[in-house]
Amino acid sequence: MIELPESGGFLTAARSIAALTRRLFTLRSRWRLERSNCNNNLNKESFMALSSNSLIHFTKTQEALYGIISDGFRVKYCKETFDLYGRDDSVHVPMVSFCDIPFSQIKNHIGDYGTYGIGLSKSWAMRMRLNPVLYIQSNSALANSYYKMMKILHKKEGEGVIAGDVRASGKEIIRYIKKYEGILERPGKEPRLYRFSDEREWRYVPEAAESHEMLYTPSEFSKTTAEKANGDLRDMRLSFDADDINYLVIRDDSEIKGLIAHLRDVLHDRSTASQIERLFTRIITSEQILGDF
Repeated sequence: MIELPESGGFLTAARSIAALTRRLFTLRSRWRLERSNCNNNLNKESFMALSSNSLIHFTKTQEALYGIISDGFRVKYCKETFDLYGRDDSVHVPMVSFCDIPFSQIKNHIGDYGTYGIGLSKSWAMRMRLNPVLYIQSNSALANSYYKMMKILHKKEGEGVIAGDVRASGKEIIRYIKKYEGILERPGKEPRLYRFSDEREWRYVPEAAESHEMLYTPSEFSKTTAEKANGDLRDMRLSFDADDINYLVIRDDSEIKGLIAHLRDVLHDRSTASQIERLFTRIITSEQILGDF
């Protein structure tokens, strides 16, 4: 039972009810988001989901988010560092990355990767053949076994014993490998020890094709090479439909009106009015996530 103030008149009581209503609305929004984020395969008695039914891609600017909504995700070569045999090595892989983290656990990720994002359904991810990355602990048995296998394949290919596509299949695996933990470096921030596996990354990597290289080593990826390599991917997009979108994350409430206008502007010719209006209800702010979850 709600007790109204004994004094202060109707205006004071009305303000109290309004404040309580706002709080209830926030709690209801939080409940709905956590409920939809739950992994249906987990035991229903679990209090908190360990993963989400959405994969979220974060970015640092409103412009980048608007570009994704308009044109889909651009595939780019990204540097990935790992340790297979006691020392760091790295490759540049064409990819788009997502995290599989419930909002209740995502605060640190927002701080590292940006206050804007888009969350897409797991069913979309599976349809587009995304996959969780393979986290490798430095100098583990698995890391050593994979390194030895690739050395053997390289030797046999050089001797003409096996065809190049056999070793290429081995290289395919390395495009999904990520270091379990290591030093995280971000522009403007102090490097720090970071457990990458906490990101629960899923990755889209395009299939090998003549139009682009499946990966580059650091020695191959100079500034000039990088421009050409990403130029080869300029028309490649990872696409989605309005119905695939579960969340749209912006910085704060002041940006809601602009996002709604952008959705109407760019989606009107490829989505129904009801599909677009549904997206208005999927907008959430980083400010809300950081404050309420």
